[in-house]
Amino acid sequence: MEYPPFRLLPSASPAALPSVSANPSPFIVDPEGAIRDFTEHATNADRHRLCDVWDLQCLEDWGKDESHRNVIMTVLKSRLDLPWPYNYKALDVLAVMPLSEAVSVADKLKSLSETPASVEGAAEIKKSVKPLLAKVEAEKQRLEEEDMKKKHEAISAMWGGLWANDHARPPGALAAAGWHGWQYPYQVVPGVPAQAHVGWASNAPKGWSPYVMASVPPGNYPPPGWPR
Repeated sequence: MEYPPFRLLPSASPAALPSVSANPSPFIVDPEGAIRDFTEHATNADRHRLCDVWDLQCLEDWGKDESHRNVIMTVLKSRLDLPWPYNYKALDVLAVMPLSEAVSVADKLKSLSETPASVEGAAEIKKSVKPLLAKVEAEKQRLEEEDMKKKHEAISAMWGGLWANDHARPPGALAAAGWHGWQYPYQVVPGVPAQAHVGWASNAPKGWSPYVMASVPPGNYPPPGWPR
């Protein structure tokens, strides 16, 4: 619907215009304080009212902003340590927050998943926390794999791969090898890309067996068992 443009009638004066309220919405004056109050109300001790769809939708929208999400999570972290129904309502709200926030309270979720049967609301708490905890464990595994991949790529770029087949010397001899003591490649200036100086990198060929990492005793011969 289109509204006609506002026009001030000739007979009207500015004093006749409606005045703006001196007490606007708290969400305008102090949004973080209002969101904190709203979150506390949504996760209060009322046993006859759980978080409804409107509550969760509002909190989910506010959770997209980092500063607002921090306010919400501060309330939720304290609620998760409280008994029923505080912790149960907090789980409902936590489920609509970004998964990274649930990962940050994984220890609390693990504790709730082990709630004794004698505790009030234990069955419902376990039922609510189980799918959330499964997502958290999967996300933690994904982050660990991603971190290991980055480390592997960094090592591969520096030394030619974790499986570089360049065993010119026994490992124990490298400590006193002088200029040739650089692991991968051994006999080039430090900093030269190693990939060009190894037979294969990153993926070990089928049937490959690593060398025994043992110190070299006095003499120029390898210790028994090296290589195997």
